[in-house]
Amino acid sequence: MNLKINKITKKEGQWVEVIFPNGWRWIPSFQELGEILKLIGECEDERYIGGKGAGMVIEFCKDAIIGIPYEELKRKYQLPK
Repeated sequence: MNLKINKITKKEGQWVEVIFPNGWRWIPSFQELGEILKLIGECEDERYIGGKGAGMVIEFCKDAIIGIPYEELKRKYQLPK
């Protein structure tokens, strides 16, 4: 199943909640975030053999956390739509 995300918000300032168009809600844990990022890093390592791969994912995460707007991240990391 491929669900688009409807909204990502801070839940009462304490944690993040992901809301899907069908009403499903997901509050991701650090364990889930870590597993997702690890697997994304592995995919990037396979895609860019001998390149940055997972290192690029780490850099992207740092830039996203400090608040670089997504349009700028998209250009910097040459992300598709």
